[in-house]
Amino acid sequence: MKLNLRSVDLNLLPVFEAVMETRQYSKAAEQLAMSQPAMSAAIQRLKNTLKDPLFVRMSKGVIPTPKAEALYQDIRVALSQIRQSLSSQQDFDPKTQQHTFRILSGDYFEFVLLPPLIETIESNGLQVRFNLNHITEDSPKQLIHAQADVLLDAFPIEDDRIHCEVVSQETLVVVRNNKVRNEQYPATKKTITAHDFFNATHAVLPNRGRLLPLDKILDTPLLQERKIGVQVTQYIGLLAAVTNSEHIATVPKQLAIKYAAAFGLDIYDFPIDVPSIPLYMMWSKAFDHDPASKWLLNQLREVINNTF
Repeated sequence: MKLNLRSVDLNLLPVFEAVMETRQYSKAAEQLAMSQPAMSAAIQRLKNTLKDPLFVRMSKGVIPTPKAEALYQDIRVALSQIRQSLSSQQDFDPKTQQHTFRILSGDYFEFVLLPPLIETIESNGLQVRFNLNHITEDSPKQLIHAQADVLLDAFPIEDDRIHCEVVSQETLVVVRNNKVRNEQYPATKKTITAHDFFNATHAVLPNRGRLLPLDKILDTPLLQERKIGVQVTQYIGLLAAVTNSEHIATVPKQLAIKYAAAFGLDIYDFPIDVPSIPLYMMWSKAFDHDPASKWLLNQLREVINNTF
């Protein structure tokens, strides 16, 4: 049964949004120029209407309930569209407007692109925060229904409701511990051959159910003969597995460049021709007129351009 909107005070929705984004009643009240008693009363009215606690008080703020998290995804988009329709203001000012962006990505984004993104936010004193979630089978659905702001992946989502932009190309390299030396890998060795590659012991990722260019090549009888010494769950685990061992690993080039010194690794060109891997940035067309979304996409483009 649909809820009768006449029974809901729609003025409570911006209050709910402010608490979701600040995670504190006091900060939400300050943001909306309300007194704290008025803020608490407004939230209590919304709790009674929706028959859910919505927020659980903690020592330093509140934590939203699962129902509040689900409601926020739709309410945020709806309020953004209403503001866009009623206001001539076309800009989003991250220095004065608090905002939480929801990003769907894999561990590659967290290790390579998130650090410079956070550095940009902190160095400019911006009032934004990021909630990151790993890509799952439900991620395309979340994106289509505007339950996430952006998805970064090597695999495009083909749907008319989604924008899909190639923002960069990644290449593959081989990494090896630079402290373990032998006749096959002297200190002067600058390249790795296919023979070296197949005779080494590898640290690998599990089959994630989707074939990257490397996976497609490795899915052949010849390359399936690789000697696998350890299987880990994420890219950073590959670098850790190679450190202080004779294992080698195949990783994206930018990941290797960023962490080779910290893990004590040498980087070698991949010994077999493989196509580059596209990095796609995807977002819902529901955000086409959302200034905050446009700002986020431009920030990601800038970070990516400066990284590659």
